[in-house]
Amino acid sequence: MPYELLPSQEDNLLFFHLEGEAAERYGSVGYLRADFGRNGREFWTTWFDQQPHLKTPAFKNEFDEIINSLRDDGQKPPFASRDNLTAFCAATPGKELTTRGSGYMVRTLDFSYYVRCLPRPGDYDIYAFVFDNRYLLPELAGKHDLPDACYSVLPSTGELISISRYKKGYARCDGSKPNPEENRLFADTSNKIFGVTRAQEAAMLAGSMFGWDVPAAKPWKYDKDGNPRPLPPKKNEPER
Repeated sequence: MPYELLPSQEDNLLFFHLEGEAAERYGSVGYLRADFGRNGREFWTTWFDQQPHLKTPAFKNEFDEIINSLRDDGQKPPFASRDNLTAFCAATPGKELTTRGSGYMVRTLDFSYYVRCLPRPGDYDIYAFVFDNRYLLPELAGKHDLPDACYSVLPSTGELISISRYKKGYARCDGSKPNPEENRLFADTSNKIFGVTRAQEAAMLAGSMFGWDVPAAKPWKYDKDGNPRPLPPKKNEPER
């Protein structure tokens, strides 16, 4: 299928290399660097991993489809040559990135591709930064921040509790039922009304019990169902 580069107004941060906690929080998969060579019609690329465990076969297939589409589809595909990319940027201004060119994006169901274009000889013409939407979209929506308060269910007893941000411990709710499932339903319904996700609730529960500075008190450490995200594999050597 054909893919289209669209001008982006997102945060400048998404057009640059992220490291450490920022890469994890935004769901950075990695990035591609490309240039058109001396004659302007080659296509030399290098891929850099950020979180290799997110680089699934489904991602690899989709990424190849997008790059190939931008190189081959249409009358003047932007990735076919430096001249094509120059003409595209002139006709379709992207987000201004100071001296680093213009910013564009492609968003699919599962991934977001933020593309920085600077077509000029002697420099890299293209950088494409890829993010997993499971983690990027909650971040963009502000769902990786801790709410002021939320409801939860105490794991040891099943009773209904309320938690206040940065406050040690929790408060037992007078409306708690003997049945933990009823308490779970009340917590889910109430949190949804106030815009609190299961990931935020899980982080709030961890913070109230173990301290607000522990990694478990960060909402991006959980998936949309409030389960801990898989830990990335340890690297045998530092990333270059």
